[in-house]
Amino acid sequence: MKSQKTMTGEELKEFIARKVAEKKALALARASKKITPQQGLYIKYRLKCAGTSSADIALEVGCTPVSVSNVLSGKSHSQRIERAVAARLGYPSWNDMVTELRRSAA
Repeated sequence: MKSQKTMTGEELKEFIARKVAEKKALALARASKKITPQQGLYIKYRLKCAGTSSADIALEVGCTPVSVSNVLSGKSHSQRIERAVAARLGYPSWNDMVTELRRSAA
C-alpha cells in the first residue's frame, strides 16, 4: 500500500489558497463571456451599422438565425457564433468585445 505524504499547516494553507484562486479565475472567465440583453441589442445595432445581420452570421457559421439571436441575447453560448460576431465587428475575440462594451457602458 502506498503511503500518502501529510501536508504541513503552511502547505495546506498554500494549497487551499491556490485552489481558491483557480476557482475565482475560472468563474471570472465564465462571467466575462456573459452579456446582458441590452448589450445584445447594442451588438445587433453595431452589426446592422456594419452592414450585416444575424442571418448573415448564421449563414457564415452554418446555424439558424435563432441560434445567433440566442447568443446575442445572452441566453446561450457558441464559440463559433461568438467568434464570427467579434470578427465582423473588428475585435480579436468575444471577450475583448464584451470587455469593451462594459468599459464604454461604465
